[in-house]
Amino acid sequence: MDFSRMSPDALEEAVRYHNAKYWQDDAPEISDYEYDQLVEALRKARPDSPVLAAIGPEGATDPDAATGLGNKVIHTRPMLSLEKCYDDETLLKWFDKFEGGAVVSPKIDGVAAAIRYDESGQLVVAATRGTGKVGEEITANIRHVKGVPSSITGPPCEVRGEVFMPLSVFRERFADQFANPRNLSAGAIKLKDSQATGGYGLRFFAYDLDLTDGDPPGTEEEKRSVMISLGFTPVDSVSVDRDSATDAYQQFMAGRESLDYETDGVVYRANLVSEQQRLGLTSHHPRYAIAYKYQGDSGTSILRQVDWSVSRTGAINPAAVVDPVTLSGASVTRASLHNLSIMRTLGGEGGLRKNSVVLMMRRGGVIPHVERVIEPGDEAVEIPTHCPRCGADTFVQDEVLFADHRPNCLATQLSRIEYFAKVIEAKGFGPKLVAQLIDEGLVQEPADLFELTVNQLTSLDRIGDKTAENVLAQLDAKRRLPLDVLLCGLGIDELGPVVAEKLATHFETIERLRKATPEELAAVDGVGPVIAAKTVEGLTERAA
Repeated sequence: MDFSRMSPDALEEAVRYHNAKYWQDDAPEISDYEYDQLVEALRKARPDSPVLAAIGPEGATDPDAATGLGNKVIHTRPMLSLEKCYDDETLLKWFDKFEGGAVVSPKIDGVAAAIRYDESGQLVVAATRGTGKVGEEITANIRHVKGVPSSITGPPCEVRGEVFMPLSVFRERFADQFANPRNLSAGAIKLKDSQATGGYGLRFFAYDLDLTDGDPPGTEEEKRSVMISLGFTPVDSVSVDRDSATDAYQQFMAGRESLDYETDGVVYRANLVSEQQRLGLTSHHPRYAIAYKYQGDSGTSILRQVDWSVSRTGAINPAAVVDPVTLSGASVTRASLHNLSIMRTLGGEGGLRKNSVVLMMRRGGVIPHVERVIEPGDEAVEIPTHCPRCGADTFVQDEVLFADHRPNCLATQLSRIEYFAKVIEAKGFGPKLVAQLIDEGLVQEPADLFELTVNQLTSLDRIGDKTAENVLAQLDAKRRLPLDVLLCGLGIDELGPVVAEKLATHFETIERLRKATPEELAAVDGVGPVIAAKTVEGLTERAA
C-alpha cells in the first residue's frame, strides 16, 4: 500500500482505525509491516499529531474495560510494546544511542505475562500485559503452564516472559481446528476453569527480571543467570556489538524454521541496565529495546475457489485456492481454511465468498492459512452435501463436516493407511499404491498391511518382484511396534506422539488400553476428557 499520497487527516483516521482493529477487536486488517508504514507516513506528514501519542492499547480502549475474566492488576513497571524496525539502517541508528552492546533473542509470538513472587518465594500474582499499565489476572491459570515455578528460592521479584504453545503441540492437536497457536494460547491462559489450561501444553520462557530487594543485576546477561538459578527457562539470546548486530538477525532468521515456537522477529535490548535507565521510556515503548521484524510473513491475495478433501479422521476440510502471493520467501497458491467452523467465522454473516480479498499468514513453519477476509467477494462458497470422494451424504458434528459411514469412505481409508505407513516409517506406500490396495480389497485397515504377500503385490499395476519384496521387507521390520508408535499411527483424532507416549507408559499394552474407560484415560496427566473420549471412540471404531 502507498500511504504517501494520503492527507494528514486521512492518515490520522487510518491509524486510529487500524489501532483499534488490532488492540480492541483483535482483528487486524493489514499486516504489522503495513501498519508500521502507515504510522511512519503519519509521523512524517504530521510529527506533532496527538494520534501518535495514543498508539497502542490505551489508544484503543479504556483501561477500566481491560478486566476480562480476571481482576485488574496494576503493573509495577509498564509492560509496553516494542519499537519496530525493518532494515539494517534503522537498527544501527538505534545502536548509536547507547554503550555496552546488546543482547539479541527471538521475538516469541505469544502472550506476555508478569509473575510476582513474595518474600517467602511463593507465586502470589500473575497478569497479562493488558493495556500496558493495567493487566488481567491469570494467577490460577499460570500455575498450569510448564516453566513457571510455584515457588522460588530467592528474593521477592517479578519475572516477565512469554506464554506460548509449542508448534509441536499445535501441529499435533490443534492445527485442523484453530488458525494459529498465538490466538489459542491467549484463550487458553484465560479459561474460567484453570485446570483446563493445563491440557493445552502451554510453556513460559522468561525475558526480564525485576528484584524488589537487594542490588539488581547490572546487565541483561546477569539477569539471565539469575532467572536460570530461580528455575526459569530464559529465551535464547546472544550478546552482540554494533558490528555484529545485523549478522545476529540473519542467523536467527535462518534458524527460525527449527524453533518450536512462532517468532515474528528478533528483539535487541541494551545490555547495561544503567544505559536502559538513562534511555528511559516513551508513552508506548522503551527506548532501550527494539524489534527487528521479519517481512513477508503476511500478505493479501484474492480467494478464487475452495477445494474440499477428506482427512485421516474422516473430516472434510476446506482449502483456499488463491492468486499467487509470496509468504516467507515462497510463492503460495493454496492455504488452509482449517475446518468448516473457522471458514464460516472468516466469512461472517454472509458466509465466505469467492473473489474476496483475504489476509494470508505463514509463520513459524505452520502451513499458510487465511487469517481473515478484508473485502468480501461476490460469489458464495457452497458447502458440500456429499463426500467429494465416496459420495456419501455429509453432516456436521462438533462444527466439523463429515460424511456418513466415514470409516468406510475410500478417501478416509487412503489417508489413514498412508498416515500409518508414514508414522511407522515404512517406505514405498504412496497414494497410488495404497489406492490400488484398497481398490483390490487387499487392505481396509492399517493392520491388513502386515498380511500382504508377494503374489498380491505383484498383481497390482507396475509392481514387480523386487518392488514387492522391498515393500514387504519394510513391513517385516515394523511388525513389533512400540505401543506409542502404534497408537500414533492409528490416526485417531487429536491423539499425537506426546499423548500416545503418555498412554503407552500408563497402560503398557493395547489390550489394557482398549478395556479402559474414558474416565480412566482422562485421569492420565496431560490427556483430559476430550482426548480420552476421542481415543476410546477411535479404538472402538478400528476394532469393529
